[in-house]
Amino acid sequence: DRDPYACLTLRASDLWEQFADAAWASDDPGLQFDSTINEWHTCGVDGPIRASNPCSEYMFLNDTACNLASLNLLKFRDENGRFDVEAFEHACEVIFTAQEIWVDRASYPTPKIAENSYAYRPIGLGYANLGALLMCKGLAYDSDEGRAYAGAITAVMGGSAYRTSARLA
Repeated sequence: DRDPYACLTLRASDLWEQFADAAWASDDPGLQFDSTINEWHTCGVDGPIRASNPCSEYMFLNDTACNLASLNLLKFRDENGRFDVEAFEHACEVIFTAQEIWVDRASYPTPKIAENSYAYRPIGLGYANLGALLMCKGLAYDSDEGRAYAGAITAVMGGSAYRTSARLA
């Protein structure tokens, strides 16, 4: 009753364990599900997402490039150890604007990547040192308070980026 064309039969749970172990061993951030990625794709009508960069923070159409920038969260602590939201918002606006300008000034490896970058304007703004900032605040990385603090910072960054994008448009 065995399939004569099958070379090997594996238990799905064993194979899944091997996938997870390989991702962990290679410092990959995790497994990607093509169906979910493309279900959430913001420009799906223009084609499917087929791959990501190694850290998976950039997934988009083939022949595109994303100009990524990251802000060091520790630089926004004031002399009393409080997070300077106003300075952070300002930095988000300045960096986002610079990235938007950079899209047209950058050189790309192929004409198709340049064309898609001009058309779609893929830019990404992120942050670094979240763990260090949470430690300075005495918040556990995996605590409800730590997640809420990170969520607030992310919301400020996202709101600043959207507001800046609307102004530039």
